[in-house]
Amino acid sequence: MGGELWKLDDTQLMAETLAVSAEIHTLQVQRVDLMIAMYERDTVTDHGYRSPAHWLAAATNLEIGECHRIESLARLLRLEPEVRTAYSSGLLDAEKARQIAYFCQHYPRTMNPCDFDKARTILIDHASDKVATKATVRALIHRLEHLYSTGDGPPPGEDTTRNELFVSTTLHGRVVIKGDVDAVTGARLRHLLSPLSAPRPETNGITDDRPASRRNADAFDQLLQYVEAAGLVPVEGGVKPHVTITASITDLTKNAAVKELFAGSPEYRYATEPWAGPLSIDTARMLACDCHVTRILLDEHGVPLAHGRTHRTATTAQRRALAVRDGGCSFPGCSTPPAWADAHHIDHWVDGGDTDLDNLVMLCGHHHRLMHHTEWEVEMTEYRRPQFIPPASVDLFRTPIPGNRPDLVV
Repeated sequence: MGGELWKLDDTQLMAETLAVSAEIHTLQVQRVDLMIAMYERDTVTDHGYRSPAHWLAAATNLEIGECHRIESLARLLRLEPEVRTAYSSGLLDAEKARQIAYFCQHYPRTMNPCDFDKARTILIDHASDKVATKATVRALIHRLEHLYSTGDGPPPGEDTTRNELFVSTTLHGRVVIKGDVDAVTGARLRHLLSPLSAPRPETNGITDDRPASRRNADAFDQLLQYVEAAGLVPVEGGVKPHVTITASITDLTKNAAVKELFAGSPEYRYATEPWAGPLSIDTARMLACDCHVTRILLDEHGVPLAHGRTHRTATTAQRRALAVRDGGCSFPGCSTPPAWADAHHIDHWVDGGDTDLDNLVMLCGHHHRLMHHTEWEVEMTEYRRPQFIPPASVDLFRTPIPGNRPDLVV
């Protein structure tokens, strides 16, 4: 219809929207039916795919997470024909069908078959009401679980034995995290993420425009860094869990003299991490800014020749001094506090840069990545204060911008 929509009056426009929505639902039902058939026939295994979801992600532009949701709904509805019928007829949308089918697979042990049939009918009837939401369906399920609770164990919503967490690597090395945890574990995670995911305070009229999903992701990354830095996780393989980056010295450095000294070393143009796989050199340099560094020299066959000491590039005393001087992330307009910032080398240590205050600047994770992956630059002024130089795409004249300046520092 496209460019002819202007011909429709308001009533026709609404009717056409409803018709398209009904058609989309019909196609979604057909896709679930096809996924059920593929699962029952084990169609894709011989083609080298672990599941229909992985095949669908590889064959389309759908994200792997969306494909897993489609497959999981198909597997649930395959076991619950009554719910499948209600979904196919348009009484239930995908999310409510998933909720009810999951309950039917995990109903309280004390519920007899007759009561179970009644409960399923009640749930379908309630969810079919146009005013019903996922929250109201979940509340009704919770009431049923409480009604049939025996007191000899937690209700399903609080049963930790049902917890699942999947962490899988997808295209481009990105990682999909999918989980189903009990209410208390979920509440614990939400409480830890809440203060980290709050919108940043408005600064100079600039508001935090990150969507909630991005703020949660940034908060989760920050939470992992806190746990890693605190050293609270048990030792594995003789060392505490940590990110390990391996890169050629000729890739990692920009120093011409060092490159000439190691002229025979290979240049792979990427770094590697055991879990993440290949990473860009810019990311490797960023991670090396504020970390423990172990120097290992390899021969042309990749065999270690020498193993250097592990040392920290920025000491605790230096970080305290940076916190006083920069007051947190020093990028103009950023209000990230010192505890959430990294110590960034202005002249990278692999390029011969010293680990002293005049060569260090505090940056939050976002601006740390900005400095390593874009043309932004930072330098020290004659007053030993950081200033930032924008790329020509931002300012053709690349006029330096003073960094943040704590009120108590003169």
